[in-house]
Amino acid sequence: MTDDTSNPPSDNPPSDRRNDSRRTVLKPAQIIYNEGKSTIPCRIRNMSETGARLEFPTVQLLPHTFELHVPGMPVKQCMLRWAKDNLAGVWFAS
Repeated sequence: MTDDTSNPPSDNPPSDRRNDSRRTVLKPAQIIYNEGKSTIPCRIRNMSETGARLEFPTVQLLPHTFELHVPGMPVKQCMLRWAKDNLAGVWFAS
């Protein structure tokens, strides 16, 4: 994930173009979208200051923008950067 928001999301995960170091985490989380009416459970696999890699129980069709709710953490506004199989990379918009 890069901080260049002009690039459209890609179907392939980037190798490791991130400038920020990632830390491995295995935290349950929830994607909230559609004005809070829709949710998708997920798990955060790793996280940096600028984004995260999410894992889903099954392949999901994801919205381009959403909120990421993680217990004990502030809500993050996210933009989808890539998705492949049951994994997705997101950029923290705020």
